[in-house]
Amino acid sequence: MARPLRSGLVAAFLSILLAARALDAWPQSYPALGSLGPDDLIYTQQQEQLSQSYAAIQGGKKLPELVIYSYLVRSPVDLFSLSARLNLPYETLATLNRLDRSRSFLPGERVLAASAPGVFAPLAPGSDLDLLLSYRPKDQGSLVSVNARGAVSGLRFYPGARFSPEERALFLGLLFRFPLPMGVLTSGFGMRESPITHSMAYHSGIDLAAPTGTDVYAAREGKVTDTGTNAVLGQYIVITHDGSWSTVYGHLSARRVRLNEAVESGMIIGNVGSTGESTGPHLHFEVRSRGEPRDPEPLIPQGKK
Repeated sequence: MARPLRSGLVAAFLSILLAARALDAWPQSYPALGSLGPDDLIYTQQQEQLSQSYAAIQGGKKLPELVIYSYLVRSPVDLFSLSARLNLPYETLATLNRLDRSRSFLPGERVLAASAPGVFAPLAPGSDLDLLLSYRPKDQGSLVSVNARGAVSGLRFYPGARFSPEERALFLGLLFRFPLPMGVLTSGFGMRESPITHSMAYHSGIDLAAPTGTDVYAAREGKVTDTGTNAVLGQYIVITHDGSWSTVYGHLSARRVRLNEAVESGMIIGNVGSTGESTGPHLHFEVRSRGEPRDPEPLIPQGKK
């Protein structure tokens, strides 16, 4: 009689162990990567599928079925180190996990990994990077549904794709978002004929014409370090960002942030106006690096002006 009881206890223990492993493999439909080494069978399987995918992309052949894996972070690791351990481009990990900037993963975090390299573009853009990714040709990607952090999102997968120079610059924090929903470039950076004095003068930013009252966005997250009114810029705002960068917004009709206020990228900070030395409603926009003006045009996404 003791033997059946013992067998029953063993079976119950195994059931509990398997159930715990299933819960650990969140989402349960995704195979869980373990040690990220050859001793882990799931990792070996993912690497074999990855090798087949690389070969298919290089040979112009049909890609094997895409498989999503999950990995439980056990010790702090940055995005680039994890991409090296998984043999996946950092773009694949970043876009699959909906990251809009490089960062480290902490113990206990779940990271999704794929069986093929490529870029994932969300069907419902949320960040500035998402918006750039959404401009990719729709017919070159395939639709996938991904459950990340308990939320299901639709993505378009572009096998073998990497970030464009513009996407890469934005992801690495080298780009600023366009500060208006839409605007017309009326004056560039550098020497120009002043519309006020009609003499040649240095223009430290760009002018973007838009109707009075148009929302003005913060071009990157940061902190409001100066705001006020002067004879040239009229109502203005200065935001300081990481990396010794700052942005200036002039000729505003209204300011909607306060001094020392923290702002997020894309946050509405004011409205277009024609205050100060201005011949019509527009935004004067500057980008400065360590206090020195830089041409904003190469530093903002194109196609929105």
